[in-house]
This record gives sequence, structure tokens and C-alpha cells, in this order.
Amino acid sequence: MLAAGQCIELDDTHARGLRFRQINPKEAFTIVDQRGEFFRASLTALGSDGGEALVYERMSRSTESPVEITLVCAVLARQRMLGVVQKATELGVVRIVPVLCERSVQRSGLAHEKAHAWPGQALRAARQCRRASVPDVQPAIPLVDALEAQSFQAAARRYTLDDRARDGSTLGPRDDVATVAFVVGPEGGFADDERTRLAERGATALGLGGRVLRAETAVLVGVSLIQQAFGDF
Repeated sequence: MLAAGQCIELDDTHARGLRFRQINPKEAFTIVDQRGEFFRASLTALGSDGGEALVYERMSRSTESPVEITLVCAVLARQRMLGVVQKATELGVVRIVPVLCERSVQRSGLAHEKAHAWPGQALRAARQCRRASVPDVQPAIPLVDALEAQSFQAAARRYTLDDRARDGSTLGPRDDVATVAFVVGPEGGFADDERTRLAERGATALGLGGRVLRAETAVLVGVSLIQQAFGDF
């Protein structure tokens, strides 16, 4: 158990995590104790097999979302995935699965879209918003493969945004939902056969009123709705 003002020793597991998060001595980071309480600490030393830190603040609440959100997002053009990854991290998603579909950027364009930089963007965003974890940003895969993945299949709720949806933004009863998969298509939306496949895989189509949103805006609105319905918003 931790307390403000306490000096703590870090084991090699903590050290690996801090190096992954690029935390250097004198920098602050978020740490969780055995009770599940969150604290801010300042790293005082970091070696190959451990380190030391000073705990200086007990946080009033968890920095992590109570609902595990997997964002499945079509790869957007003009390097907008960098912004999607950043904001989705701030909004609390735990997993980002970029997908290739008929109207998305194709695999040949991933280098131009700086796909190599997406995980680093999540890392920086997690540090800036004081998260204790960093979302898993996966390599881009075809939509059909993403819909067969465990993170999608095992989700308690599955949603996709569709401007043809008739049911508005109704997410259903809260029911202590622990896992949600949320799918956002490219500019122009999913093709008809992709919509059919999403429905067959149990994704409920949601509408967001009469306005047509840019894809990156739809991500932020949709994740916020999910956090309001099932998370801590």
C-alpha cells in the first residue's frame, strides 16, 4: 500500500514499464497500489533491474476507464489517425485496431500516414493525461479480420456508427457492461457489404442525428457516448 511522502523501490517489472513509457529520472508518472488506489510519483532513479521513486500525491479517482473499449477505426487519410489515436487515448480506450476497408487508406499508403508513429502517439497522450496504462495500438488489418478477433467477438456490446441508422444513439441499458467494441468507418462510410458483415457479427448501428460528421469527429463523439453510458463520464 502506498501513501504520499513515501519512498518506494521499483522492481524490474516496474523498470521495464517505465522504460517503455519513456519515463526519465525526475519525471512524474502514475502508479497503482494493491488496493487499486492511484498515486503520482516522481522517478528518482532507474536502472536495468529496478529503481526508486517518491510518491507525492494520492489521486482522488482512477485514471482508467471502468469499461474496456476497443476502438476499431478505418485508416483515415491526411495523417488524421495521429489525432484519432491521441484523442482516443485521452478518452480512455484500451485498444485501437486500425482497419483497411473499401474506402479507407489502403496498405500501400500506411507509410505516408505515419503508421509507425501511432503507438508513440498513444504513449505521449497517456503520459499527458496521467493514465497508468498505455493503449494497445495494433497494426492495421483488414476489417474482416478485425471482426473475427477476440477483442471484438468477446465484447459484451458491439456498436458501429452509420448515418443510415434509424435508432439514433440509443446504447441500451447499462447492465454493468465491462467490454465494448466500437467501429467507425472511413469518410463516405462503409460499403454495403461491409455494413452487412458488421450486422452479421452483432454490431448495432448507431446514428448521430441529421448531421454528417467527419470520421475523426465521429470517433470522439461515439467514444464519449459509450463512456457516458457505461464508463465514468
